[in-house]
Amino acid sequence: MKSMSKWLGVMLFCVASLPLLVNAAAPDYSRVMILVKRGVLSSESHGDSLKTLKLLAPDMRPLVPPSRERTIAQLQALQRHRLDRYFMVDTHKLTENQAESLLDKLRQNPLVESAEFEPRVEGMHEDNGKPIKKLASKNIPDFTGQQNYLQGKATVTPYKIGGVNAVEAWKVLGGKGRDMQVISAEINRWAEEHVDLPKANLEIDVGAVTGSHDTASAGIIASRENGFGTTGIVPYVNLGYLHWGTDRLLQLADKLSEGDVVQIGVHIREKEPFSEVGCMVRCFVPIEDNRTVRDIIAYLVEEKGVHVVEAAANGNINLDHPFFNGYYDRNVFDSGAIYAGSVDPKTGLRASHSEYGSRVDLFSWGYNVTTTDWSVSNPTTGYTHTFSGTSSANPIIAGVVASLQGVARAKGLGNIPPKELRKLLVETGYPQINGDSTEIGVQPDLEVAIRKMLEDKPPAGRLAVPEEVASGETFSAHVYAGSPANKPLNYLWTATGFEPSRGDTQSMSFKAPTVTADTRGTLSVAVSDGTHTTTLTEHLNIKAPAGGGECGDIPTWDVEKIYAVKGEEVAFEGKKYKQHHWSRGQRPDIYSAPNGQPWLPGVDCP
Repeated sequence: MKSMSKWLGVMLFCVASLPLLVNAAAPDYSRVMILVKRGVLSSESHGDSLKTLKLLAPDMRPLVPPSRERTIAQLQALQRHRLDRYFMVDTHKLTENQAESLLDKLRQNPLVESAEFEPRVEGMHEDNGKPIKKLASKNIPDFTGQQNYLQGKATVTPYKIGGVNAVEAWKVLGGKGRDMQVISAEINRWAEEHVDLPKANLEIDVGAVTGSHDTASAGIIASRENGFGTTGIVPYVNLGYLHWGTDRLLQLADKLSEGDVVQIGVHIREKEPFSEVGCMVRCFVPIEDNRTVRDIIAYLVEEKGVHVVEAAANGNINLDHPFFNGYYDRNVFDSGAIYAGSVDPKTGLRASHSEYGSRVDLFSWGYNVTTTDWSVSNPTTGYTHTFSGTSSANPIIAGVVASLQGVARAKGLGNIPPKELRKLLVETGYPQINGDSTEIGVQPDLEVAIRKMLEDKPPAGRLAVPEEVASGETFSAHVYAGSPANKPLNYLWTATGFEPSRGDTQSMSFKAPTVTADTRGTLSVAVSDGTHTTTLTEHLNIKAPAGGGECGDIPTWDVEKIYAVKGEEVAFEGKKYKQHHWSRGQRPDIYSAPNGQPWLPGVDCP
């Protein structure tokens, strides 16, 4: 295990760097998230270098705590999503000026790729519904008939759009969510004392208070089938709770199993006005606007096989806007999560609050949603008919996912890969009343989705690769796949431009091509059970070295190379350096001096 710990030290800084989205997120000021640069330190010196950061931030701790029990495969999975490179600093006891000063110093440190305050995350409480009159616990009506979002595609006056057809899914084994697990990740938590809601079977909670918002979400997903009140889309499901937090989301990963569902009912407040995208007030964006959260979600989806559903946010913002520079373009990067938009059921068109764009996969009701409710005056028998926003659409979609996955398990198909299940729901859903399926996607139709899923299907899988690698870097890739018929699988990789260019094992190690300009690469793997074949494809960015090509024929410094030839020249970030002492992995701009360092001081390239 000591050798593995040493290897972790080597690799801690050897994952590709990434361009960060420049946005206007309102800072929380309670915590700074640091992403260290790749290749900044060798295994022999990483401890000393971290000490220099800790002098600035004594409370700095890794997002992923070190573990001697972690296998190499588990470590590689974390590295593919940069999660071994994140550190957190608690700043809640500092004044805003002190916190800003610390942030500036961290950003100037040569070991740091990025440092950002965690953004201000809000619990979408503006979507809470108006409580109906207080009910006696022994005289609660059955409101299921008013949960129109449970019904089929046919409309019911005064509404102009139907529901997700959960009532048909209930007729199929597994459609009510038996043995499925859904985690509700929100700021407050549902009222476990509510007569129509279950107790949590799993929780990561650091003192969240009970509130109306998560009580409404829980009711949509899991209110019990008991003849009174409301009925959840998956009334037999096991329901868990996560008190929202970036590090707690990663902690949750260790407690989840393949096929579990996480619904995230929070969004990020931007600084206002957010004029770059035309928003002046109530400027909210999806939680994945935060790069760390997006990396964790990609890890959950690609490595753990967990279905993640997140509110698209209530900012009425076009996620395809040029300001975002392709950040929400799934052809550039796709975490695999489902973004849930919302429709106004009375018009059948996009709700005015809902985010929109090609990244919004699915939608459901954003107004007039009947579900459970909580208040101080009525903590046990509260209901509402007016829960709204992407807040209401999100748990509806999460319930749909749990129902479809529950059927797959009950019918012997096993766990459907998240991107495959999302694709199935998109292909079988139906659009807004105007026929537009590009603005906020489609509303799921569980009956059609189940029918299509139960047809003869080829193997299904998910491909886990880094979002970004460096020129010439060696990295890992892994395919998680299964056969609905439990047949043995064969793998055939195609990796044009990489070394090797072919492979036939489930896990592969590739070397990226050497490039002088940022380049788009593609990896694909054909998974066959001998009868059917599924081809999985993912794209990754190959990052050119900083300063590459600026010094004529002088080669760019290579983080993996051993430098032992005195006077050998390398180029790095617009300067050329000469080798002075043996080195490997020690950046020339950091480890250079007239004496005592591996490199002599750099000079500007001509």
